[in-house]
Amino acid sequence: MTSNQGTACFACTTPYQIMGAVCIAAEKKLVADLVLAGVFSGYREIGERIRETGVFRNVVIPPLEKYWRPGKKGVVKQMLRARSLVEEFLPREWVYDTYYYSSRANLKNILLHELYRRNPKLRLVLYEDGLGTYQRDSHVLNTSSSRSLAEKLLGWNLYRPERTTILVNLPELFEKPDSMRDCPVEKMPAFNSDPSRVDMLKYIFGVREEDRITRRAVIFDPMRSRKEALAERERIMDECYNLCAEALGRENLILKPHPRSRDKTTAQVDLYEGTAIPMEVLYADMDNLDDRVLITYASSAVYTPKMFYDREPWVLNLFRITDNKEGRVSEWETPYLKFRGVYRNPEKLMAPVTLEELRECLQKVRDADG
Repeated sequence: MTSNQGTACFACTTPYQIMGAVCIAAEKKLVADLVLAGVFSGYREIGERIRETGVFRNVVIPPLEKYWRPGKKGVVKQMLRARSLVEEFLPREWVYDTYYYSSRANLKNILLHELYRRNPKLRLVLYEDGLGTYQRDSHVLNTSSSRSLAEKLLGWNLYRPERTTILVNLPELFEKPDSMRDCPVEKMPAFNSDPSRVDMLKYIFGVREEDRITRRAVIFDPMRSRKEALAERERIMDECYNLCAEALGRENLILKPHPRSRDKTTAQVDLYEGTAIPMEVLYADMDNLDDRVLITYASSAVYTPKMFYDREPWVLNLFRITDNKEGRVSEWETPYLKFRGVYRNPEKLMAPVTLEELRECLQKVRDADG
């Protein structure tokens, strides 16, 4: 088996990361391998379709159940076996110049450590992983429990700023941690810069013609809980959904449930069934995206049209209504304010505090239609 010197390795655990990896590899025409450690439904089928596109030279799908060890003891055992674990799915002759990653999953830390061992001059590229990339407290470059264990117990030095480049869709929103202050920040390749790339992503994720969302307004329902403490919040959400349906027309609105939700909304709205397809792919197939209306309590999907395509649909955030408690600031306040700062027309990005304000926001959308 020949050496892989001069090539890149991507490691992905989510559909979002796969999309980024495909676009980077295609845009840069990289000779690259993909390690797909799926933690989502249908990841093996998606891996096979990626393999068929030929955008990666090799697509490796480790048996994740073998490497998933919850708890500190399990993590340490994995780390102690890093070399043998990685050699089970990446032959030792496979040596890379560059490692592309987006998250702090333990398997990725183990893979990174082993790739460093194989090539001490390995370079790192951190690429965008959704809204969390723009929030300093949840950033991949911050420390994590598995990273702390690796550094303190085993002396691993995983994240090296002098070798790291950062790729994001919106460099103007990205806040580098102090430890990465000197890392260069570059713009991600645009997802829709090449029509064939959009077609490739649609094929990878199995998008059919009937999966297209043609209705103007989309509600992104969060994962529903059966906890009594959250019942009131979910009741208010459903009230908001009904109000939106009345104002915009039920025939113009559809609700996309969270893919892991066991319970459904009680609101009188139609449900979208293709929940496993990343919304970022579906956006590429939407006509008049700037005129769409996206509604959510807590979903980063309302911001991805701006992040991926530099498009600015109407956005109605409901977090101030559902979380409107004296002295409490929702975690969704920060991204909302950040994105208002980069919208060309910030008035299209709204976060009402009361149901009455929500009615006013909906009227503003209707007035804009002329």
